[in-house]
Parts: sequence; structure tokens; C-alpha cells
Amino acid sequence: MNRRLGTCAVVAAGVAFATLAPAPAQASEPQPRIVDTTVITEVTPLGYKVTGLALEYDGTIDLGTADVDEAAFAVRATLARPGAPTLEGARTVVDAYASDRPGFSDTQRPGSFIILELDENDPLAAGSYNEGGFTRLFDLVGSYSVAQVASVVGAAADTSHPGNAEKAQKLNGHPGRTVVNDDVIDLIVDDYAAGSYTAQSGATLPYRMFTPALDAESSYPLVVTLHGYGESGSGNIEQIAGNQLSVAFADPLRQARHAAFVLSPQADPTDPRKGAWWSPAMQTAVIELIEKTIAENPRIDPSRVYLSGLSMGSYGSWGILGQRSDLFAGALLVCGAGSEAAAVAQLTDFPIWAVHSVDDSIVAYDAPGSDYRIFRALQAAGAPVTWSEWSGLLPDAEQEALAAAALTAAQADGSKHLFTTFSAGTTPLFDHGSWIPTYTNDIMIDWLFAQ
Repeated sequence: MNRRLGTCAVVAAGVAFATLAPAPAQASEPQPRIVDTTVITEVTPLGYKVTGLALEYDGTIDLGTADVDEAAFAVRATLARPGAPTLEGARTVVDAYASDRPGFSDTQRPGSFIILELDENDPLAAGSYNEGGFTRLFDLVGSYSVAQVASVVGAAADTSHPGNAEKAQKLNGHPGRTVVNDDVIDLIVDDYAAGSYTAQSGATLPYRMFTPALDAESSYPLVVTLHGYGESGSGNIEQIAGNQLSVAFADPLRQARHAAFVLSPQADPTDPRKGAWWSPAMQTAVIELIEKTIAENPRIDPSRVYLSGLSMGSYGSWGILGQRSDLFAGALLVCGAGSEAAAVAQLTDFPIWAVHSVDDSIVAYDAPGSDYRIFRALQAAGAPVTWSEWSGLLPDAEQEALAAAALTAAQADGSKHLFTTFSAGTTPLFDHGSWIPTYTNDIMIDWLFAQ
């Protein structure tokens, strides 16, 4: 059943639910009906998408191991945004199963929910849109409707008593009944706390903070992420929902390998009181926020603070590292630029893995100060650099194998600087999107946590 196992919000209590015994359905016997539905979103490698619905029934659904027919449900999306035509159409259900909670699962179990997994490649799967170059999120409350259009029949799960193997529960779906969602669960994103920091300069820096599951004694790394220009704004959400830059580190599977705090501030270049990451005042504000975060969280290991930025966030990262590389143990930087002179002066011995598409049309690969030019300058200054190139369209396993080979070469050469080029025409979505295959590459992220 599902490949996506994220944490999820709990539906508010307060409604008394009747529990149905797994007995044969009778004409006069009341059947559970859908009383509520909740949209489930995920930040996928290709962006913020609606990937599921949790249908809440007013009774317990016990279908045993019977498969739920995906065609028994009709789902429609209606996506509205200011100044643009409303988008409306059907969504494709790719899996359906009973559950005792409003989230994805690998196992069907008795409960008051039926979970519908939706095709993330549907034309209307997106939960966000582009507005003037910025990522903005649809208001998804009330945007999805669902109706059960055919009966769902399942064998009783408990066959330990004589006769139970023949018993079944049947949901006829109450034909004609359509339910509209009144809530949204954002997997992983909902696990971040929101905050705001006012720097000594007066700049206001909204941020999101993910806290790992803490044990009694351990200390944990801190990952600081700086978003790209497109995730700028004042909503304090786009920097973690716009792409996988931040949530890649908070994902439950990643946390199982490398439990860590994740700090993700947001810049707003349209607001002169805030500005972009390449603003020195904003870079200073980020440094202050990091120092404050470490000071207020004794469970953070100050020797294992990592920096990762993409595009505009890579510009900011190079600027911050040039001032305070002592704050960090390593950096993973994507499709940005900085000062070649500052890097040579300050970063010849600092671990950095940078990634850039050779045909990037937004931040030119070979422009003065680009990641590539900085690494050439580092190499000219005597710092070993390990170069690699592959297609960003290869399957994850193949890209990770190539990254592992690059890492092995770096270790053999004693190199703390790795540079990966994505070949022309091989970056997913568009030529600037080199972060898409970067943050799904376990080898690159494992390398960061090893510093």
C-alpha cells in the first residue's frame, strides 16, 4: 500500500462514532457514511502536491484484507487563485484502504477512515502556483470534493470464530452524497514550529524550526537551509513547502538515519525591511538567528551545524561562509554564486559539495563568481577538488552510485571540495532545477552529515 509514511495531524475529537460489528449488511441496518474529508499534501521532488484524501466515516470500517476498489470513489479538485481562471477537474485514485488514522499506511486496518492515494502526476495535483516568479500555495480548504459512487465490500478480519469467514461489511456509499474537505494535513510541513526573529539591524526574519524526536541524552546536528528567490515572501511557509530543500532533512526516513534539527528562515526581497539573502544585513541576521538557536537549544551539537542553500540561498550561503565558516562543519550548495576571492581566503579547507547544471539559464554555470568558478579558484589556490558529471534524469540509485564514486575519489585525494555537474538537457523540470536530484541523493546528504 503506500510508499509515503509521514506524520499527520489528528482529527479533532468530539464526535461520538458508532461501531459496526462485522455482520452481514441488512436492508434496514444503518451503514457508515462519509461525514468529513481531509486533503493530504506532500512536498515531492517536483513540488508541493495533493497526494491523498482521508475520508472519515461515522462508524468503524472493517474490510479485513479485501482490496478496496479505487473506482468506487470520485474525486474532484477546484483550484482558485486571484486574477486567474479557476481550475477544475477529476483526480485519479491510485490506491484505497481502510485505516484508523488520517494518514498514509502500508497496512489496511479497521478504523473510521478510508484513505485515497491520488496520482501525483495528475494535471491538477499541484498545491502551489507561480505568481510573478514566486511560489504561492493554493488555499486548499474547500477545494476537494469526494463521493462514494459504488459499494465497497470486505470480508471480516476476525475469522477465529465459526461463521465469521462468511461475514462481510458492505458500504453502499449513500449515493448522491458529496463531501467537501474542511481541513488540510501537510505531511512533514506540519511538524515544523513557526517563529520570528528581529535582528540587531532591525530586520525581521520569519523562520520554521523542525525538532527531532529527542532521547534522554544525545545531542543532535542542526541543518540550516536558505531557500531560493522563488520561495521568498512573508507567509513563513513557502521556504519549506516550495521544494524539498528543507523537508528532505526532516523526512521520517532521513531522520531515522540522521536525526537533526532543521532551521529554515525566509527572506522577502520585495520588502525593503527584509531583503534577499545576498543582502549583508540579511546574512548577518541569519548568523544571529543561528547563534541564538544554538544558545537556546542545549541539545544541538555546535560542532555539527550544516548549511545548505539553493539559487539565491546559495548566494547567501557563500556570503555567510565567507564571514563565519567557524559556525559550520560543512555545506551542500546548489546552483548559486559568491565571491571567488572570499572563498580562496576563507574556505580552502572547509568541506563543500556544490551542484550546478551546465546549461543553467538563471545562474550561468561559468559566470564570474558562480559555484563552478569558485571551485576553479579553489583548485588554482592548491585546494584539491573532485569533479564529477552525470545526468540529473538518471534513476536515483544510479545517481547515488555515481555520487558514491565521486566521494571515494575525494577520499583518495584528501579533497574536501566536491563539484557535480548535471549534463545539458538533463535537469528535471527546467535547467535551473538542479536541486531536484540533489535533495533525493542520499550519498550527498550522508556526506554532509559525516562532516
